[in-house]
Amino acid sequence: MDKIFKTAVIACSSVTMTLTAQAAEPTDTASQQLFEIKNTCIVRFDDGISKFDVKGRARGMVAAANAQAKHIYKHSIKGFAVNMNCGKAKAAFAGQNDIVSFEPDSLMVLYPGPPSGKGKKDSTTTESQVIPWGITRVGYLPVDPPIDNTGLTAWILDTGIDLDHPDLTVDAARGFSAFTSRKDSSYDDGHGHGTHVAGTIAAIDNEIDVVGVAAGATVVPVKVLNSRGSGSTSGVIAGIDWVAANASPGDCANLSLGGSYSQDLNDAVVNASTYGDKDIYFALAAGNESQNAMNTSPASAGKNEYDNIWTISAIDTEGNFASFSNFGNPPIEFAAPGVGILSLKRGGGTTIKNGTSMAAPHACAVLMLTMGEPDSDGTANGETDGNPDLIIHL
Repeated sequence: MDKIFKTAVIACSSVTMTLTAQAAEPTDTASQQLFEIKNTCIVRFDDGISKFDVKGRARGMVAAANAQAKHIYKHSIKGFAVNMNCGKAKAAFAGQNDIVSFEPDSLMVLYPGPPSGKGKKDSTTTESQVIPWGITRVGYLPVDPPIDNTGLTAWILDTGIDLDHPDLTVDAARGFSAFTSRKDSSYDDGHGHGTHVAGTIAAIDNEIDVVGVAAGATVVPVKVLNSRGSGSTSGVIAGIDWVAANASPGDCANLSLGGSYSQDLNDAVVNASTYGDKDIYFALAAGNESQNAMNTSPASAGKNEYDNIWTISAIDTEGNFASFSNFGNPPIEFAAPGVGILSLKRGGGTTIKNGTSMAAPHACAVLMLTMGEPDSDGTANGETDGNPDLIIHL
């Protein structure tokens, strides 16, 4: 992690953050990102507005305010993100009866897990395939010939996916990026986190690297985090809006990311999960701050135990609740492997990571394979809140 961004990630490790005001617009990339987030407001329309009217209405409003719409939302929620703080937005759009809320934008990050441990170095060999322990733990059984899961689709809302990785079936044609400039406008993974997540879900059952729970399933890159592993709540909602419009029944959207509580983000997840009566499954990482997951988003979106939304905590190889994992049921419904997880590395080969970021994709694959009816074969040991999570299983 580069030194410039390290401070920003540390500041959000507890998920609650304070973005300090800048006297002038900064020039370095990380500070520029925080400056832009601080000066962005998510403006919400009443849900009764037709999706066909949202774009024109939003563009007319921001043009009259001499502003720009960074994102326009037509499916998961109705509204837009505008490049001004919410105080200015309220003044600019006063009298617009269709506006129901103004929410300040906030920082979203991948969930950085603790170090993988001594002696566990990255591997770049592709000479033989390994079945990681987590894949077996949730019920994967190898068969000959391998099952063709290309008809299953997982939407990876993350840092992108390595588009050329030989162990993945990537559909870039349906991809999306919340970024419009520089290298992050590409769906390609500039970080590695999204590729690791995709591998756990769908690494091909062949002779190289690892195998995923839903081996060979199609993965779609939805880039909402940049090469430093960060993004914005407004950008994540844009990715969810894309999934709502383009996913099919039985697809799964994986969000191994999080930030401070956001009602707009939670509502976007809830609405997208049943958009057009399609039943899109959402697997949400609980978070790695050892706190109640109700304090964070999108993890807390599952608080009412919606049928198509699952928040996932992490366990280790012995079934012990991971010390770093967020807790609380609701919103957490299942635990999954999240310690010492071997999966795909950006550029080829494999690497080991820890975190609820690694647990969620195990669940995402199980949800697709069971059509949203996952099983369980035990509970996590030693959970701090005294309410053990069920361990997800095929």
